[in-house]
Amino acid sequence: MTVSFKKSFSMILLVFMLALAFAIPASAASQSYEFYYNDNPTSPYNAHVNPFIVGPADVTGTTVTITLDDEYYGYLQADNGSGTFVNASQGLDANGDTTFTFTNSNPSSDIKVKLFVEVPGQHSALYPLTIHWK
Repeated sequence: MTVSFKKSFSMILLVFMLALAFAIPASAASQSYEFYYNDNPTSPYNAHVNPFIVGPADVTGTTVTITLDDEYYGYLQADNGSGTFVNASQGLDANGDTTFTFTNSNPSSDIKVKLFVEVPGQHSALYPLTIHWK
């Protein structure tokens, strides 16, 4: 009986450890952020771009997803953590807001991005921004 109890206990412990190992990387954390225009925390343009943020970012491991109001965005390029800008995956959520998903090797640090905004009949421009975590 002692041998079977040891085997059962070992098996339960192994299953628990595997479940825990798979659960930790899968958990997403919500992280509040704001944009700095041109990497400047005191830029007067910050007040213009920040109202377009819809809720906190979802950060899962090295994957970051941000949501911006409406669908006026041509693309977003994000620093992948090594100084190289890569195109973010773009989508629309159920509310018609734009989502951007990208990876960064250190998403706990500020992330430089380039956001192309297209407002038909008004303006189209590429904005150098920094995601600053609050």
